[in-house]
Amino acid sequence: MAGGWAGTTIGMVILLISFGVGYLGSGGVLLHEARGDPLPGIIKSLRFGIRALPRLLGLLIIESLLLLGIFVVEVLAFLACKIPGVGAILFVPIFPAIMLLNAVVFVLAIIVFNLSGPALWHGEGVGKSLRHTIAIARNKPGSILLMMLLLAALATSMGIIIAMILYIGYGMTLTAATPVLADEISRSADMFWQMLGALSGDRVFGSGMPVPAMAANTSLYNAGLSMGMGLAGALVFILPNVVFLLGMAHIYVEALELVAPEDV
Repeated sequence: MAGGWAGTTIGMVILLISFGVGYLGSGGVLLHEARGDPLPGIIKSLRFGIRALPRLLGLLIIESLLLLGIFVVEVLAFLACKIPGVGAILFVPIFPAIMLLNAVVFVLAIIVFNLSGPALWHGEGVGKSLRHTIAIARNKPGSILLMMLLLAALATSMGIIIAMILYIGYGMTLTAATPVLADEISRSADMFWQMLGALSGDRVFGSGMPVPAMAANTSLYNAGLSMGMGLAGALVFILPNVVFLLGMAHIYVEALELVAPEDV
């Protein structure tokens, strides 16, 4: 976009809004799946994501302000340690106490932040989402954190396995295509370096050799190779995240049944 920093800012805002709407819309579908309800359509999911986006922003702002408030209190406590005569005496109990407090806050923040999305997928408002997530973090911190860690390990392992399978598939496909399209694939593989050369401004890269113009056919062959890699990268990112978010939806539903069964 033209416009310098203004265009970049507008583009970044649009990107973040798209991420937020997609996160909320797809999360709503996953929560329906976790509860065994009929799944909503794409249009209904997008409408839900757009409606819930202000709640997500408000919830993130409130949670950030709570953490900031705790930090300010800690800073004031350490300022008291500068009082002449008694400051050093106060520091002895204050430092380990704040260290333990921060460890607890860190665990609770992980639980609250990760369950904020499922709370909004459940259709709750900002106040109820915050109340429920804090209640879950306060009543079941150990078990919830353990389930989150196991879920993250499962999603990561799944991502590694999917990446290996797709890499093997890509290699097998390239092996099948190379005997027939060896020259085209070789020229297409050089396009990456030519693109880097174009970014230098004078179309010169590496050893100083000028970068030739890219033929249309070579661009199409490179597009096919790039689409294969792009599809593999998207699947490696999407599938483990779907597993993780679906697991988070199950964790929230089960935890909500314990702290607020009337709201399930």
